[in-house]
Amino acid sequence: MSTVDTLDILFENAKGGSDQAVDDFFCEVLELISLAQGMGVDPIIEKAMWFCNNPDVTMRGLAYAMFISGFVDSFYAKHSSSIDICSEAHSLFAGLGFADGVAMCALVKGTNYRSLGNIDLAIQYMKEAYDQLHKTDNILHFTIAGGHQLADLYIESGNYAESLALCQEVWPLTLLPANKRKVFDARLLNTIGNVYAKLGNNVLALQYLRNALSVSESLRQLPVTARTLTDLGRYYLSINDYDTALAHNNQALELRAGLQLRNPMITNLINIASIYELQGKPDAAIATLLKGFAIADELKVNIKLLQILKKLSGLYESKDDLRVSLDYYKRYNTLLEEQINELHDQKITNVKLFAEAERAQKEEIAKEKKRSDDLLLNILPEEVAEELKNSDAAEARYFSDVTVLFTDFVDFTATASRFTPKQLVSELHACFKAFDEIMEQYEIEKIKTVGDAYLAVCGLPVADTRHAENVVLAAIDICNFMKKRHEELGEDTFKIRVGINSGSVVAGIVGVKKFSYDIWGDTVNTAARMEQNSEAGSINISQSTYELVKDKFACKCRGEVHAKGKGMLRMYYVGERLSID
Repeated sequence: MSTVDTLDILFENAKGGSDQAVDDFFCEVLELISLAQGMGVDPIIEKAMWFCNNPDVTMRGLAYAMFISGFVDSFYAKHSSSIDICSEAHSLFAGLGFADGVAMCALVKGTNYRSLGNIDLAIQYMKEAYDQLHKTDNILHFTIAGGHQLADLYIESGNYAESLALCQEVWPLTLLPANKRKVFDARLLNTIGNVYAKLGNNVLALQYLRNALSVSESLRQLPVTARTLTDLGRYYLSINDYDTALAHNNQALELRAGLQLRNPMITNLINIASIYELQGKPDAAIATLLKGFAIADELKVNIKLLQILKKLSGLYESKDDLRVSLDYYKRYNTLLEEQINELHDQKITNVKLFAEAERAQKEEIAKEKKRSDDLLLNILPEEVAEELKNSDAAEARYFSDVTVLFTDFVDFTATASRFTPKQLVSELHACFKAFDEIMEQYEIEKIKTVGDAYLAVCGLPVADTRHAENVVLAAIDICNFMKKRHEELGEDTFKIRVGINSGSVVAGIVGVKKFSYDIWGDTVNTAARMEQNSEAGSINISQSTYELVKDKFACKCRGEVHAKGKGMLRMYYVGERLSID
């Protein structure tokens, strides 16, 4: 029986609505789409979309169909659309209690976040997906996919041993009878080859990459063949075999052009330009990069645009064409600033990249330094930013008199469930943007947001005798802002509670790759307890803060309240301001 006949039979059975029949049909659909890497699958997708038009027959089928739509979008680099659709499918699968369906959505969302440059979030989604899918192995080829993609991410983050261990865990799954189509075998072999290359084992790296190429060619998985050729090109470049590296990248580029895989084409164009540069052919490198730039600019692939702009600036600088070099450098800086705003969790990393690029330029581009400084000051206190720029490190410091503010949205999970992902992010952005402006008004340092929580502190890195008063005033403004917003939007926004505590903290930068400025100490923990024991629209302060502001604000004593991990703590609600100095 042909694949088409099998799919037709499974489709007719699935239209009956039973969970098992729906699972059987969509598992077949997923394998066929995965095998073809999204190419020429319109007739298959058309069958899957029947369930979108008939949700009354089976909600499980509707969830699968939505997921298929998001899955296919990911092949064509429609990352935002794919994430949104998979989020909708995720909600449906979760409502049905289908954990493997939720995991599939997480896997594809992780793939998209990786393409968008958010490696931390990609790893989070990929790990969640792989752990669940491997519990059952019901959708075996997706378990293998989750394993090799998570291993790829470990390579990108420098965890080579962890990547290799995961590959060794996943490989036996490819030998199971259920893996009859060998959908992701070539991709896994490719990943193993890449990790061996990173570990410096050139013999095994070449062996696995060649095996990956052979398997993908035998299955006629042209997109995977192109990927493996690209990685072989990277391998040969690492051993300074420029001609072979160039040949493999040109082969991959030709394949991807034929398949109209324009985003991956950019990678090959960048690689080819790098080879030309190493061969002392700057004009050929520039011409190649300009082709990549045209595609990346049209597709808005900002991660690759940044690479291209930076390379173009350097190439024109090497040709002593400093005017053009400066122009590309400015465009690089502007785009980098946009990326910093869009990828909030990677702010400091991007600024460090910006700073590294800036140091590599000549005096003619020095006037752009102020933009770098301004960006860095948006993230770190001025003194810390200066120390970081001067020494590439910043020492932790003890501050004896500060006031810490915590905010949190009441019943956030329940409220957020009514929003689409886009609406949720938009509303959080609007609220936190307003909070940021309030912090700036009172010279308070924002530390970070964690989910829906907001943490800030006054009295560091420069001492401020009015640290407690400033924080309470800021808290009042925040509550007033949220009250007004709730009056305007009703249930389409949140209610807030605030907690404040004063004392001592240690502050400094942690991490290596994606470091962040943070504060620690019992003062911070107690501030969090103040927030947790507050109420909607209220500002709950500790005894230590009360002693500092009791002559400035009307405060209502709540007596002693039990705080988790702290025991009984005296707390106060802040009322109106009593006097203005």
